[in-house]
Order: sequence, then structure tokens, then C-alpha cells
Amino acid sequence: MKRLMAVSVGLAFAFSAAQVQASPTIEEFMSTNNGPGYFNCAYKLKIASKKCLVTTSTINSSKDSRSKRILGADEYLPLLTIKWPDGDSSRYVDIGGDEVYELINLADRKSYNYRTIKNARQNIDFSKGLVIINDDGKEHIRLW
Repeated sequence: MKRLMAVSVGLAFAFSAAQVQASPTIEEFMSTNNGPGYFNCAYKLKIASKKCLVTTSTINSSKDSRSKRILGADEYLPLLTIKWPDGDSSRYVDIGGDEVYELINLADRKSYNYRTIKNARQNIDFSKGLVIINDDGKEHIRLW
């Protein structure tokens, strides 16, 4: 009886371990768009107490007057949404092109950028997670 129980527990553990998958890195998450993910997060260098829920989707450029003015009314743009542990949300629309990343925060009138690899503006630098910087080049948000 003890042997049967030990085998049952072992099989149950093996099955559950096989079902567990490693969480994607923020770089993998940003390149695959496979639904929401939870990541460590920081706002202005202050680390949040819990992980943030991060989602990617698209938004019509007509939803924001700045993107509508720059790109017209019928463009679909990438939208990064961060739900913070305190219940607040941040939404950033990427209005840049292939060589420049410019982000618009839908809640304020400021522009932001992703931290990019030096001398290669088209490549986001994921070495320290996904970093959104303000116009002064200071870290605004970090996801890792």
C-alpha cells in the first residue's frame, strides 16, 4: 500500500512538473505577443511590491489626437499596457517607425522612448529588461 501511494505521488509530481513552463523573458514576451504576462516592474527606479500585469495589443490611431495628427485616422498601432500592483494602469502607444521608437503615454502629454542599443536605434536594449526612458534620458519604467 505504501509503495502504491509513493508511486501515485511520484507520478502526480512528475505530471505537474511537466505542465510547468518557464515564464517568458520580457524580450520574448515583446516579440511574440502571446497574451498577458507578469513581470517585475519599477517606476522611476522604485521597484513595485508585486509583479505587474503587462499586455500588448493594438489601438487605432484615431484614439489619440497626437497619433491621429502624425499618422492619420486609420492606422493600427502597438499598445503596451502595464497594470501596477496598486491598481493603476499605464498605456503607451508606439508611434515610431522602424528606426525610431517614440511612445505616447495616453494619460499624459509627454513622449517616451525605449532604451536602445548604442548606435543601433532600431534595436531595443533588453540587457536590463525593457526600459522606457523620458525625454531627459532618465529611466521612467523598467520591466524585467
